Amino acid sequence: GGYQEVAAQIAMDDAEMHAVVDQCAEARAEAESALALSRDNVTVEQAGRVLALCGAAGEARTLSSGLAARFPDATLTMRLGRPVIAALLALQQGDAARAVQLLEAVRRYDHAPTGKFWARYVRAQAYLALRNGRAAADEFRGILDRRGEVPTSMLYALSQLGLARALQGTDPGAARTAYAAFLHLWHDADEDLGPVVAARAEVRRFQ
Repeated sequence: GGYQEVAAQIAMDDAEMHAVVDQCAEARAEAESALALSRDNVTVEQAGRVLALCGAAGEARTLSSGLAARFPDATLTMRLGRPVIAALLALQQGDAARAVQLLEAVRRYDHAPTGKFWARYVRAQAYLALRNGRAAADEFRGILDRRGEVPTSMLYALSQLGLARALQGTDPGAARTAYAAFLHLWHDADEDLGPVVAARAEVRRFQ
């Protein structure tokens, strides 16, 4: 229909889905196609997340800098989109404490629909990396308790997996329940999908 921004954002949704499960070849190809259609701020923010997740730090930083130059007055771009990209880059580089710090000021925007749960999800992953299971569980529950904010987000199901990991050390029974919930949600997923393979391997520890 000629709605290039809409088409770009739909393509970028696919790219994010692949990136978050480590299918980066597909993710990068889809991101490139989306950016060829439109470089609106939403599409570029998504591209920044995809590239950060896939280890393309330089490209992600370039996109983030471009956002700052082109959309300095876009509140959610500057105060939510760019910090999430920066936090993902910090997490990918092994600096989970920096990721948490970057996302602290973003809490006021945690429920912004355009954020698509990313701030809470990345914060939760950072807490997991810091071995702070309680804080990670709180963040994952913040997504699980509010699915209606972004009903189709893959981060909802992946938060069940994250919650299971966060609870391993403190509440094995609840962890098993969370693993079961994740595997039920993705019961028809591809057998070789990374999170599914990992979840099944982790569940065996409790048997």
